[in-house]
Amino acid sequence: MRGSQSREIARQLFQKEILNNISCLEKYPPAILSSMQRTLSSELSKQIGTRVHLRGWLHTLRALGKVNFLILRDFKGLSQIVIVEKSELQKIAHLQPGSVLSVEGNAVKSSQAGLGVEITDPKITVEVPIQEAPPVEYYKPEIPSDLEFILDHRAIALRNPKLQAVFKIQAEIAHAYRLYMHDRVRAVEYFAPNIIGASSEGGAEFFNVDYFGYTATLAQSSQLYKQIMVGVNERVFALMPFFRAEPSHTPRHLAEGKQLEFEMGFFERWHEILDVQEGSIKFILKHLHEHCAPEIATLNNQIILAPENVPFPRLTFAEAQELYFKRTGIDERHEPDLSPAAERELCAYAREEFGTDLVFVTDWMTSKRPFYAFPKPEQPDLTNTFDLLCAGTEITSGGQRRHTFDSMVEGIRLKGMDPANFPDYLSIFKYGMPPHGGFGMGLERLTMTILKLKNIRETSLFPSDTKRIAGNRIKAKIFFGSENIRNEIIRLLRQNEMEFKHLTHEPTPTSEDSARVRGTSAEEGIKALILRGKQTKKNYQFNLPAHLKLDMKAVEALVGEKCEFEDPAVILERFGLAVGGIPPFGELLNLETFYEEKIKTLKQAAFNCGLQTESIIMQAGDLIKLVQPKFGTFSK
Repeated sequence: MRGSQSREIARQLFQKEILNNISCLEKYPPAILSSMQRTLSSELSKQIGTRVHLRGWLHTLRALGKVNFLILRDFKGLSQIVIVEKSELQKIAHLQPGSVLSVEGNAVKSSQAGLGVEITDPKITVEVPIQEAPPVEYYKPEIPSDLEFILDHRAIALRNPKLQAVFKIQAEIAHAYRLYMHDRVRAVEYFAPNIIGASSEGGAEFFNVDYFGYTATLAQSSQLYKQIMVGVNERVFALMPFFRAEPSHTPRHLAEGKQLEFEMGFFERWHEILDVQEGSIKFILKHLHEHCAPEIATLNNQIILAPENVPFPRLTFAEAQELYFKRTGIDERHEPDLSPAAERELCAYAREEFGTDLVFVTDWMTSKRPFYAFPKPEQPDLTNTFDLLCAGTEITSGGQRRHTFDSMVEGIRLKGMDPANFPDYLSIFKYGMPPHGGFGMGLERLTMTILKLKNIRETSLFPSDTKRIAGNRIKAKIFFGSENIRNEIIRLLRQNEMEFKHLTHEPTPTSEDSARVRGTSAEEGIKALILRGKQTKKNYQFNLPAHLKLDMKAVEALVGEKCEFEDPAVILERFGLAVGGIPPFGELLNLETFYEEKIKTLKQAAFNCGLQTESIIMQAGDLIKLVQPKFGTFSK
């Protein structure tokens, strides 16, 4: 009894300490919670006609006068509570989204509520009151902000139902992959190290870390270890982190992510690997339709097409290039890789001809594959490897591996690496490995592709890339305000010893005005435009000769979404710049910057340098060298 009494006294003291630290204790006394069992939002339809107890977060409150509606969020969804009593409304009228509430009320059938049921005659208890408005409007169906702003407030934005749906589906993708590999393929899961002594795939795209005074790297994949484990368990799989020091800020690249790995030995023909890959995708999709129907509906039923009874078409790399040429007239048959446009076209072919969004491309060139790729005996410049394309994006790479000691040493040396750096790895071939192969597919890219999302950062909880570490923005040198931007441009020009003229003149709101006061031609003027993506809300800067007009269709093809001109008021608020004074230095504003190809042909370039009353005239080549923009053809 003494032990029980001591625990009870300790519990009471702990509870008292918590209550003493609640600043608003007098206004919100300790919640006396219902003794009823909690009901989740997803269970309400089975509780019609009974009194229920809900707990969750205040999502939204619509105060309409006599009848008011509280939307309560829990991890299963949203519940609608009808409030008529003024005393109950007053408890929460001044609270902000995120307040934690307990509600006891009657579950009644309602055609107006989303779940077909609502709560009436509620008794509300405020557990955790929140007085401050959240920095991001996560409680709206669509967060009215661009992706960068959402990522800046990721921890709170994740409460949005659509973002929740993405990551619930992602969790089920990982779960379904495990089920398929364990139950259907009878593979054994392994857990490989993330800190290793040498790059797992060669190349320079790896992160170095200081390991007790020694240099180590973060694993690009668990490729070497899954091959080691084939020598132990024959069929193996894993869900492993990967790290790639790839300086790309594209919609489908991350510096850190999760990889779905698979490797098998003793196949009769290497295409059995493709069979397992195809089976895993179809199993995952079936699982999602069975277990994630509400989440898929929340995302407007956007999901890829892969009927169980339709095999994924299989093309060799040469056949894929020939098909792309025949369908578009664009000749890439001598290129060593498929362009993004070719990937999209091949997936369109698969959809049109076979009714599936996926297509295999096999037999890739040896020069484009890692050192361990198995060369075709009859044609050693090609390999027994494949990519799986889905809805226009490559989601998987895989194939057969070299499996003899001499062959693997040869592969390592052909890629300019030293076999001495791979002693454990090479030992498995010295002491016997069967023909084997496998694949790896990124979880984030797979999620993005399955759900037809535009950017891989939408499928990473806290993405790391060239601008962020675990979701936190790396402090970039971003300039705000016309004079600050003008001063930085001039500083850069002087630092790089570039010749230029700095002019002061009357305000020039139009390109024609600018050419007149500068004494230059309209062709030499650079028109800097800030656009906004309609889907992502992201800002882009497009720059073109002042006498030309912007081709919005070409812009869409370049960035992958429809765009519109940003509101001048937003430009002024966000960048401190007035339209007409924007300089072609998008990187100073942390914007993805594009130059029209025709700018390369100019000898001289003239542009406003942050103000409508000041301009810079300089050599066009120096401007390009300084800004280092992306180029494209988007004028008319």
